Amino acid sequence: MQKVYVAVFEKDPVGYGIYFPDVEGAVTQGSTIAEGMENASDALGIMLADLIENSVPLPKATAINDVVIENEHQFKTLISVDLMDYLKESVLDKKTVKVPHWLNVRATKANINFSKTLSDALIEKLGV
Repeated sequence: MQKVYVAVFEKDPVGYGIYFPDVEGAVTQGSTIAEGMENASDALGIMLADLIENSVPLPKATAINDVVIENEHQFKTLISVDLMDYLKESVLDKKTVKVPHWLNVRATKANINFSKTLSDALIEKLGV
């Protein structure tokens, strides 16, 4: 489950301080831009996974062009994270479901993965 949010990097004496305007508490730092991007993805993953695990809706991501930079020591970029790497309960649970026979036949012929389809539908339905 891939999520993308805008991060603001601010140059400071030891590298870069980094925060996410849309995700309260997701802050980190890095001595280089590359290290900062890696740390930012990690901070974002930890914070978003915590929100999901506590049944808090994920914040809406602001478009990068709508994020305002306050001074010449800052820049903004997009940071991506795969939340499946951070969710504690990512162990798969077995579920038994019933679907109409005709739908099962068509889906099987189309090589549809029932588990993935159900997971994708639940993620969409729950707005995660």
